[in-house]
Amino acid sequence: MSPRSDDRGMSVRLNRRQLIGRSAAAAAGASALSASIARASTGSAPFYVNRAQDAGELVIYNWYQPWIKEVYPIFEKETGVKVTQLGTYSANDEWWAKLNAGENFDFFIPTTDWLQRAIAADLIHELDVSKIPNYANLYPDFQNNKTFANKDGKPMAVPFTRVYYSLTYNTDTFKTAPDSWAVTWDEQYKGKITLQDQSYARVGTTALLLGDDPLNPQKWDEIKQKLMEQKPLVKKYWEDYQSGMEMYINKEVVVGQLTAGRSRMAKSEGAPVGWTVPKEGCLTFIDTFAVPKKAKNVDNAFKFINFLNRPDIMAKEMTLMLYDTLNKAARDTLTPEQQQAFDVPEGAKLVLTTALPAAMNKKMDTLWNEVKLS
Repeated sequence: MSPRSDDRGMSVRLNRRQLIGRSAAAAAGASALSASIARASTGSAPFYVNRAQDAGELVIYNWYQPWIKEVYPIFEKETGVKVTQLGTYSANDEWWAKLNAGENFDFFIPTTDWLQRAIAADLIHELDVSKIPNYANLYPDFQNNKTFANKDGKPMAVPFTRVYYSLTYNTDTFKTAPDSWAVTWDEQYKGKITLQDQSYARVGTTALLLGDDPLNPQKWDEIKQKLMEQKPLVKKYWEDYQSGMEMYINKEVVVGQLTAGRSRMAKSEGAPVGWTVPKEGCLTFIDTFAVPKKAKNVDNAFKFINFLNRPDIMAKEMTLMLYDTLNKAARDTLTPEQQQAFDVPEGAKLVLTTALPAAMNKKMDTLWNEVKLS
C-alpha cells in the first residue's frame, strides 16, 4: 500500500479497515448526499424488542461491507434471532469453495454470473417470497428476474445492488470525462493507469473497445494484441476493489477501471475522482441475497433478507457503501438531485455479466495469463 500525505505533510499508511472506515465515516458525515440519505434512513420504523425471546440463529457469510455489520445487530434486537458471521470474503470463489466443501451457512451474497453457476449446480434454495414481503420494494423489472435469478419460474435470489465496471478518472487531470476505453491505451498516461486483474473484465472490456461481443468474443487475436500493447502502460492490475480505490485516493493513478461505487467512495474521501460509462459501454453485475440449498435456518434467512430490503435499512447501504440499489422504495427516500449521483449517463450501454460456458472461461483465463506472463 502506498503512503498517503495528510494535511500536515506527514506520510501515513492506511490499512484496509481504517480506510473503509474513514470512507464510511466520510460518506455518512462529510458528503451532503450521504448525510441526507442517513437522515432519510432513520425513519420511524418501530423496533420490536423482546430480550427474553429466543428465535434461533442465523449464520451469514458476505462481502466485507460495513453496512451488514452495522445493521445485523438491529435485526437481532427486533427478531430475537442470534446472528453469527462466519466471515467475510473478497471474491465469489471463496463462498463457492465453502459450499462445495460442504460448509454450512444460511445467507450469502453471490454476484450474477456466480449465482447462475450455483443455481445450475443445485446449490441455491428456492425463495418463499410470501415470507419476504419487502421483495415488493424492488423495481418491477428485477422481481422474479428470469435472466439470472430464476429457475423453472421460481425466484432463487433477491437482486439488491447494481455494480458498474466504470471508467474512473482523476478530475484534476481530466476536466471532462473521457468518453472511450481507448484512454487506457494512451501513452501520455503511462504508469498512471490501473485495471482489474481478472480475465473476464480484461477480455470483455477490450472486446467492447473492438466492437466485439464481450460475452462471446470472436476477435481473440486482436484482443490479445491490444492487451499486450496496453500492459506496459499499466501501473498495476488490482486484485480487489479496495486496493484499486486506494490508488485513486493516493493519487498514484489518474485513469482506469473501478466500480462506480468505489469511485463514489473515493470521492467521499476527498479524492478528485469521477466515473463514467464510455461510448463502447461497460460490464455490469448485480449482487444478490441468496440462501444455500443446505441452509439449516432457512426461515430466519428469509426474515433477514426481508429486513435488509426494508427502505430505511437499504438506505443505510447507500449511505455506507455508496452503491446503487435496485430497491425502489429505498431509492425513493432520496431527492431527485441526490438520485442523480447514482444515475448512469443517458443511453449508456450496460452489459450484464452472465455465467459463460466452461470452455469460454478457460479460453479467457488462458489468454489473460499469457498476457500477464509475457
